[in-house]
This record gives sequence, structure tokens and C-alpha cells, in this order.
Amino acid sequence: MDMDNAWEKIKKSIREGAALSFEKIEEYSKIGKLKVEEFATKKKIERNYVDIGERVFELIDTDEKNDITGDVLIKKSISNIRTLKDEICSIDKKIKTIIEESRKTKQKSEDTDDINGI
Repeated sequence: MDMDNAWEKIKKSIREGAALSFEKIEEYSKIGKLKVEEFATKKKIERNYVDIGERVFELIDTDEKNDITGDVLIKKSISNIRTLKDEICSIDKKIKTIIEESRKTKQKSEDTDDINGI
């Protein structure tokens, strides 16, 4: 009887370990996808900064009395940057939410184990 009980405990531990591994893989996969999205968004921001720099150079180089702050292309790039920064904040919030949910799930699992005497 003790051998059967030991095998049941081993099976249970293996199942729990596999479930935990699956949860972690899923968590890291979601975070990884969001990090890739964040990186792509940062590259778009960099491109807009480059566009602003090129446009400012053009305006200054032509010796025209242009108002840089009133230039349509510069305004558009600034607007894009603001939107993209908001996207990055949103992505960061999603990542934090995933991490918090994972911690809560882990805590519930530990609490259940304590109750069950494991």
C-alpha cells in the first residue's frame, strides 16, 4: 500500500511540474511577443526622430525663414512619436499584468499546497 501511495505522489508531482512548466512557457511566450512588439515600436520612434532631424536640416539648409514648429512634416512626426510612446506604455502595462497574474496563480497554488499539506 505504501508503494502505491508513493507512486501516486510521484505521478501527482510530475503532473504539477508539467503544468507549471506549461504555464511558465505560456507566460514567457506572451511576454516575448510583447517585447518584440515593443522593440518594433521603438524602431518606429527612432525613424520619426530621424525624419524630424532630416526635415530640420532641410529647413535650415535652405536659408528660408521657416518656422520649424509650424512645419507639417515635423508636426506629423511629433504626433506619431506621441502615439507610439503611448503604445509602449500600453505594452508595458500588458507585460506587468501578465507577470502579476502569474504571481497570483503561483501564490494560489502555494496556498492550495499548504492546505493540502504538500
